[in-house]
Amino acid sequence: MPEKLHCPPTERPRHCRNVLVVVYGHLSDTMAATPALRSLRAALPASRIDVLVLRSARAVLSRSPHVDRLIEWSDFQHKSSPRGRLEKAVVITTLGTRLRLHHYDLTLVLHNGNRAMRLLAQVVASTIRAGVSAGSDGYTHPVRPSADPESAREENARVLAAVGIREDGGPVELWTSAEEARAAEALLGSRRGPIVGIHAGADWSCQQWLPERFAEVASTLQRQVGAQVVLTGSRSEVPLEDVVARGMAEPPIRATGRTTFGELVEVIRRLDLLICVSSAASSIAAAVGTPSVVLLGPEDGRYTGMLPEPGRRVLQPGGIRPGGSWCELGRWGVLSGCESPVCRGVAGLETLGALEVSAAAMEMLGALPALRRRAS
Repeated sequence: MPEKLHCPPTERPRHCRNVLVVVYGHLSDTMAATPALRSLRAALPASRIDVLVLRSARAVLSRSPHVDRLIEWSDFQHKSSPRGRLEKAVVITTLGTRLRLHHYDLTLVLHNGNRAMRLLAQVVASTIRAGVSAGSDGYTHPVRPSADPESAREENARVLAAVGIREDGGPVELWTSAEEARAAEALLGSRRGPIVGIHAGADWSCQQWLPERFAEVASTLQRQVGAQVVLTGSRSEVPLEDVVARGMAEPPIRATGRTTFGELVEVIRRLDLLICVSSAASSIAAAVGTPSVVLLGPEDGRYTGMLPEPGRRVLQPGGIRPGGSWCELGRWGVLSGCESPVCRGVAGLETLGALEVSAAAMEMLGALPALRRRAS
């Protein structure tokens, strides 16, 4: 829960009738924006709130009651190439000019307010502009970068506070339909023991564990506790699912690439336990209250909110490393993801054995009654 920030009511932008919120990031970052959007709607109930969101993350906010309109875009396509700088200039100018026609009174740039998004806010030219900046970015309400690691949600709360709005401290919200809930029920079928999900994929392969070891863990849980195992992931992660499934003692329920975002939320909601790496799946589990065992690579869990909690075991054998120091390919911080299979299990995860993960999973399954009492 974000720190309570002092927001004098007299500074709140009640006169702002047309608001743009820039949410730039993958699924987890977009999920982290939902408390800020809810708090913004509560503070400005009569205002129109438009949200600029990546097309790949649109499903997170498509049913949000706090948003009047989603404006989609496809992200930069040449981040690591010589054409990248020119592409950014063209995209920001074109997109910003189109957004400027809506005459926004207020623009908020939430988490991941990188230089491109700061330039976009300048082009949109709202009367009030707020976001994280060290200065000289044209923000009327700049927020100093934090000296300490902070999560996307904490950063968003500070951006809101800059314009006099307090983040309400409530839950991350995920909206699904009855049809998606029925699809999840049909996919999982009848219960034959604890339902354990395994989500092996992540945007960055250096955050991934070895798929053969996921298979060992799944097989142990099938044999020891009669677990019904479901494999989840995106369509691009089907080859990864194939490796895990081939190594299992019994066939799993294969859901990778077969669910919408809403159906994935409903599948994870019904699990007794999720075993995963740092990914959108771990953020979904946190939002819907599903116990999890998270295998954390070299990143700092304070940035993603993946810290130990009563309903979450975090295994990080390699410890935290300075940002990007483990990327021998020089891609970390430049691209939005990397699927290089040679990077799986780097920076300590290769030392994490299947027995340790299986033991943590069985300990969590044994604690389920207490966790459910605490949640209720």
